Amino acid sequence: MKVFFTRKIFVLGILFFITSRILGQVTLQGIVVDSLTQEPLIGASVFLMGTSYGSATNLNGEYKIPNIPDGHYRLRISYIGYLTKTMSIQLSGTKTIELFVQMETGKIEGKTIVVTAQAQGQIAAIQQQLTSDKIVNVVSEKRIQELPDFNAAQAISRLPGISTLSSSGEANKIVIRGLAPQFNQVTIGGVSLASTGSAQIGVASQGGTAGNIYNDRSVDLSMISPYMLKNIAVYKSLTPDLNADAIGGVVNMELREAPSELHTDLLWQSGYTAKSKTYSNFRAVGSISKRFFDDLLGIYALGNIESYDRNADNMNASYFVTDSKHIGSNGYLPVRVSTVTLNRHVETRKRYGVNLILDYRLPSGSIKSVNMYSRLRSDYKDYNTGFNYQTNDLSFAFRGGVNDVDVALNSLNFTNDFGFMSADINIANSYSRNHLPAAPDFQFTQTRGVGTSTVNTTPENLLYLIGFGGPSNTFLSSLGLYSSDYKENNQSYKANFKFPYNLGDMFTGYFKTGGEFDYRQHNNAQNTPYASVGGTSTIQTAMNNSILQQWPNIVFNAGLNRFPATSLGSLESAGFLDNKFGPVLWTPNVGLLTDITNFLSANPSFSADSATAVQPGGWFNGLFQKLANTYKYIERYYAFYAMSEINYENLMIVGGVRYEKVNSLYEAWNLKDGRDTKTQQAFLVTTYPKNEFWLPMVQARYKVTDWFDIRYSYTQTLARPDYHQLSPHFTIGYSRNSVVAGNPNLKPAQAYNHDVNFTFHTNELGLFSIGGFYKTIKNFTYGTSYALYNNAPEGFHVINDYVIAGTAPLSGATLYTYVNSPYLAYVKGVEIDFQTRLWYLPSPLDGIVLGINYTHIKSQATYPWLDSRTTFIPPRSTVTSVFDSTRTGRLVWQPDDILNTYIGYDYKGFSTRVSFIFQGNSVSGVGNFTEQDGFTRDYFRMDASVRQVLPWYSIELYLDINNLNSRSNVSAQKSIEGFTNEQNYGLTANLGVRYRL
Repeated sequence: MKVFFTRKIFVLGILFFITSRILGQVTLQGIVVDSLTQEPLIGASVFLMGTSYGSATNLNGEYKIPNIPDGHYRLRISYIGYLTKTMSIQLSGTKTIELFVQMETGKIEGKTIVVTAQAQGQIAAIQQQLTSDKIVNVVSEKRIQELPDFNAAQAISRLPGISTLSSSGEANKIVIRGLAPQFNQVTIGGVSLASTGSAQIGVASQGGTAGNIYNDRSVDLSMISPYMLKNIAVYKSLTPDLNADAIGGVVNMELREAPSELHTDLLWQSGYTAKSKTYSNFRAVGSISKRFFDDLLGIYALGNIESYDRNADNMNASYFVTDSKHIGSNGYLPVRVSTVTLNRHVETRKRYGVNLILDYRLPSGSIKSVNMYSRLRSDYKDYNTGFNYQTNDLSFAFRGGVNDVDVALNSLNFTNDFGFMSADINIANSYSRNHLPAAPDFQFTQTRGVGTSTVNTTPENLLYLIGFGGPSNTFLSSLGLYSSDYKENNQSYKANFKFPYNLGDMFTGYFKTGGEFDYRQHNNAQNTPYASVGGTSTIQTAMNNSILQQWPNIVFNAGLNRFPATSLGSLESAGFLDNKFGPVLWTPNVGLLTDITNFLSANPSFSADSATAVQPGGWFNGLFQKLANTYKYIERYYAFYAMSEINYENLMIVGGVRYEKVNSLYEAWNLKDGRDTKTQQAFLVTTYPKNEFWLPMVQARYKVTDWFDIRYSYTQTLARPDYHQLSPHFTIGYSRNSVVAGNPNLKPAQAYNHDVNFTFHTNELGLFSIGGFYKTIKNFTYGTSYALYNNAPEGFHVINDYVIAGTAPLSGATLYTYVNSPYLAYVKGVEIDFQTRLWYLPSPLDGIVLGINYTHIKSQATYPWLDSRTTFIPPRSTVTSVFDSTRTGRLVWQPDDILNTYIGYDYKGFSTRVSFIFQGNSVSGVGNFTEQDGFTRDYFRMDASVRQVLPWYSIELYLDINNLNSRSNVSAQKSIEGFTNEQNYGLTANLGVRYRL
């Protein structure tokens, strides 16, 4: 019966397709431009009145309406800010008819309306939003050029529902509707960019390794210069032809390509950083493009280089709950400050980029090659002063290095319209590398340099507990040489086939199908060699003597067999954050300590790997330092989809299904004997995670009037676990009281998304939209912990799951791992967007451009902190019970409120804009207790830009100012509002000149 039904549907589909071929006779195509400037108008609406035949212009201003029956029609072209144009056309005989359309802005009281630079960017974004078959927000090319934004992430952050995370004070990753960066897709021309990895550097300790690598699926958007981009679209609802691994949404960026004639664009800017009081920043961008062979072949090349400092004073603090049973008068459990770290961050960032885009126009299509490369080089130094109120240690540390992050994309795209079908085939390779080749890491300690915190108060109230005893009482405790190398390489093969159809004048649309295969390989290597300095062992004594032979002027305390800080650094008196938390007390001599570190690493006679009996001390560079965070992850991704769009009068429906399947291989290492490097053992472990999904999706748009439409979408999307979460690697603590492990059995999170949007638009109004969204998410991945025993309920691990070469954790050891939450999470919110220009007011007010968007978001997730306990029942049996100590809270990085607003003004060649960004507080970290959570404080920033086009050679002068109000990024603890993090980067300003021809 099922087979008969399937065949019947197939036969009906063939008859339907043949009928549409008979009825469809003529294709109407062309380009829509501004009548004065002749610039293409993007997103213009072109349709035949009284029918369902219509189209929207693409990024080149081109439109195409296929399969129109012979007849007489009224053609209507509309574009916000321009006079709607209607014309009578007769379609018959000729298979393809070309129609070039020029749009006029109209007049008021005899005055011609001028669409200014900022208005052009605003209108182009509005039009693309109105004509899209998805719920989307857009940053158009004109708008990108007008914003004072240093990278793509900052430009995107001005859209509704978008907030950002930052690296060294620079926006680098985006949060869409409260969903963290790893839950969003980032693509260029529809090709997913390789994730850029992230590292947490920790100080090595004896018998251990540096902090673990945490590599997620996010992309660093600070790699992308805005001058590369033609368009940015953020799709918040998806159709089946898009990768569904995007619970938050998809960010798609289109790169520029060659227009007709020779064009050049040269830009130079220099800049000032208030924090360091230096005028040393610079940026240079140059591009050239031309079309050859009667405009068939286009070549576009761009290069950019820039340098800027990101110096800052940063603070970090951590807290612990002192009594988990008795709530205080403020409604919270009492806490105490655990540690405080003052970080003087010194960094110079350099960014390099190259684009080469080739396209060849075919009679009914094109062949296009996109080649993009970008490098971000961070030369950084971190000077840390640490106060530990639990161990009573005062510490000084240094970490530094040169970190290169590379992103590259090469793609070849073929598109062609065969009449009955159009094809879009793409082959691409995406590559990323996050490489830190050598990062020296030094640690000095003064014991009893900090008193014990015994009160429930903020860190500022504990300054009296700090007692620096001077360099002679501060000793070198460790030297390290950290390095990491993360690589990702993706090969992607896509094919899309689109079949247009129509049934008379009322029903038009298309059937679309296609598939994708991706081969993705991720490799990570991390090395954490170190020397533990201090002690009286044979190796330690030999190592100390050799250091003194090489550097005889270094002060040495022979009685303690240790190196005091006296000759290894210098006293400081500089204030930190305007003395908010006291001055920087002392800083190490980085050059000297780096020389000592390199000497030890190059001299095997002082290595713990030597034939000498292994004792504490010496240069440790065993398997634990080489393989603990080394892995290979291969992912084979298969996708297939089928979808259709149908238009009936003012109603459009797009629906279909997407199938996704992933087969993976994950190789990592488990290790034994962390301190004895001669007897360390490494065991390769391999797992094969896999998953598959059928994901239905449907969207509808109904035009109630010419100026009002309603949209609704229902989609299902995914979020696959991060790479470190899927790892089969586990580490047993040296005391065997703890185990840290990944979980290769994790499932992807699956979201069920509902979106509704109401949009109002007229020439006078501009655009006003209000929409709501609701996401229900199952199988979200969270970190959790519980005790290990010999037996446990179903779904919980036992001691025998974590055994290395006969070594098992102790009974009751704590397991730190990741699980799929059995509880549903949800995200819901409202987005409001208003964009307009006051063109209808008398001069000079007609040059005002306004925009404001506001988003309110609410989320709830259940964090599964579990506790398993064993009850002993005489004489020998045991029963393990699980106590669920879960609690609810917001998703990490979800702000409650986001507000963006701007006011701009244009007059002839002069343009200025002031913009404001507000991001409400968000959860920055989740602990076992609410009191251990961190949250970002409300953030408000002002930016400004001024531009003047000179009357000579199209030269433009401009000034961009970011963070005009010098706002710091601050995170705090919940109950006593003490800081958990504060980053102060201050104001930056850039003065530049640009030449365009």
